[in-house]
Amino acid sequence: MRVIAVTSGKGGVGKTNFTVNLALALAETGKRIIILDGDLGLANVDIAFGLTARYTIEHIISGEKTIEQILLTGPRGIGIIPGGSGVQALANVDRDKLTNVLTNLGRLEDMTDILIIDTGAGLGHTVTNFLRAADDIILVTTPEPTALIDAYGLLKALKSEAIEVPIHVVTNRVRTEADALATFKRLETAVHKFLDGSLDFMGWIYDDPNVGRSVMQQEPLGISFPTSPAYKCIQWIAGTVAGIYQRPPRQAGGVRNFLSKLLRSL
Repeated sequence: MRVIAVTSGKGGVGKTNFTVNLALALAETGKRIIILDGDLGLANVDIAFGLTARYTIEHIISGEKTIEQILLTGPRGIGIIPGGSGVQALANVDRDKLTNVLTNLGRLEDMTDILIIDTGAGLGHTVTNFLRAADDIILVTTPEPTALIDAYGLLKALKSEAIEVPIHVVTNRVRTEADALATFKRLETAVHKFLDGSLDFMGWIYDDPNVGRSVMQQEPLGISFPTSPAYKCIQWIAGTVAGIYQRPPRQAGGVRNFLSKLLRSL
């Protein structure tokens, strides 16, 4: 199992929409996908799929439910683990409950090929913990100056905490390919100059009115408008992600490594 953390420097850049549709596009390639909703304040992956969560990770921590009982099933067999405030509760797990939590989450290894974490926006402690524990980070930003400033702030925080996970950038809501490349170049130049770091450009997503329509319908873009320009972009990005994981130069840590890194940093 490989773990991808999807993040952004600020809210409102389309991070959750991207996460949901990336999952759909990866499922089309034959990958088994589970999304962990890691956003504490605005846990809404289930809503994006038109589903309603009855249970969250909190119910695993309390011992009331198992991973199988809280797992929602979305289109194309995608699993959704509702997080909410239960994600933060992971930081305060009693030692006697820790074994139960690890046992439950450990079963993900046999249930999925890729675990996608939809992190909260910004620089919270929980966000950086997830980013540290992941195999790869996808940073979603837009051409807006405020989005780029906040994305740079996130990258600066990762550098200061010595988090060395490959970072792939996706530029959202762009009008043209040139617009996308220029946006990435601005961010890459700042990172290279001031942080002595490097970024990978994973792709872009066109500004597409169908995205707003799909949100209003509470149905993912890949279901409601599968031939839309934006979803075609996400399918292309998914092909890149699937390609990276079919020729892994780096050993994927799997669920045990992910959990050990996550809990070690809590």
